[in-house]
Amino acid sequence: MTSAPPLPVSSPQVPTPLPSSRSGLSAEELADYLGEIGGTLVAYGCPSYRLEEVIGRIGEVEGFAAQGFAFPTGLIISLRASRATPPLLRMVRVRQWQTNLDRLVLVDTIFNAVADRKLSIREARERLADIDNRPLPYPRVLEWIAVATASAAVAVFLRGRLVEVEAAAAAGLLIGFLAWALSKVPNGRFLAEFVGGLVAASAAGLASRLYPGASREVIVLSGVIALIPGLTLTTALAELARKNLVAGAGRLMEAMVGFTSILFGIALELGIEHVTKLAPTAAAARAGLPLEWQAAALVAASLAFAVLFSVPRVYVWSAIASGAIGYVATSLGTTFLPGHIAAFLAALAVCSSSNVFARVTGRPAQLFQLPGLTLLVPGSFGFLSLESFLSGDYLKGAAQGFQMILVAAALVSGILLSNVVVPPRKLL
Repeated sequence: MTSAPPLPVSSPQVPTPLPSSRSGLSAEELADYLGEIGGTLVAYGCPSYRLEEVIGRIGEVEGFAAQGFAFPTGLIISLRASRATPPLLRMVRVRQWQTNLDRLVLVDTIFNAVADRKLSIREARERLADIDNRPLPYPRVLEWIAVATASAAVAVFLRGRLVEVEAAAAAGLLIGFLAWALSKVPNGRFLAEFVGGLVAASAAGLASRLYPGASREVIVLSGVIALIPGLTLTTALAELARKNLVAGAGRLMEAMVGFTSILFGIALELGIEHVTKLAPTAAAARAGLPLEWQAAALVAASLAFAVLFSVPRVYVWSAIASGAIGYVATSLGTTFLPGHIAAFLAALAVCSSSNVFARVTGRPAQLFQLPGLTLLVPGSFGFLSLESFLSGDYLKGAAQGFQMILVAAALVSGILLSNVVVPPRKLL
């Protein structure tokens, strides 16, 4: 009687280690680097489609297939050496974010140094870790003054009189201070839009009672201009146009929540006025301030947005140039063309010139785009649309809402066309 042969004992499967990158870095270290630079770019306002291109390019240079899935609050990265090897995954969660062009330029400098083999990835990771500890390029008090200056400048653009300009500046200064104070309280930063709307509406109500004929609409809209998420709306539509659907939809909802939070702050103040029977006086006709005021407001607004976006001091000139190009293009366009066509041409002019500046200086195009685009974004239309719905004028609200979408689409089309007319040499 013969016994059956013993069954073969299979040895445990050992994962095939991923090869090293072309720079001699392990796959794990490369994945960590991608997560760190990607998370930093998300936190400092880099659009998702640009970030995903950066991750893919770094992986290609290092001999890996790298893919990024970016959205406003996080990033998922997949790194693979070949189809036969398992992917290496990294996930980064971003809890606080802001548009900080000074730090974006620093990240771009590190990225370029690594790409040119002037800096190792290990050294790059050390420098990335030090960026968050870098002091802001402008003192905090100057940021509050910048919010007040931007509010005053927008009041001039809206043909406000001196009383509206002064009231808008006061409201902007208080809003800037309160936004900073709320950021120091746990979860307080999420109340900035609501409190800003309440403060602006209260300032407008007080000004209209102290100075009969003062325009509440000009004061409110100018006061909250730093909080209106018009740039977020435009970025959202640009990402949707590039089929970044998750990131675009997320930013779109962020913009809508920002609009409604501001609006509820205004509605609360109007409700208090209704209960207390403090009806405002009718606004007087506005003729606007002279041309020299418009020119001064343009320079002031450009400098204010340079501070709010943390533009490096050496590139403050770019904020003035970008704002001037957008303002001149819009003024000429609205003189002869419909508003949405003027917005399209202005965005094309601003972004094309920004790509030229980026080619010459070797810096990210966003550094030159944002100050000029901020003066073009259609946030005021969205705000006025919601305000009209609140007052019961649904037809006017729908018309203004459609105008907002039309202008935003025109801006996005101008941005996309500019990248074809003057292709950027850099990913950022």
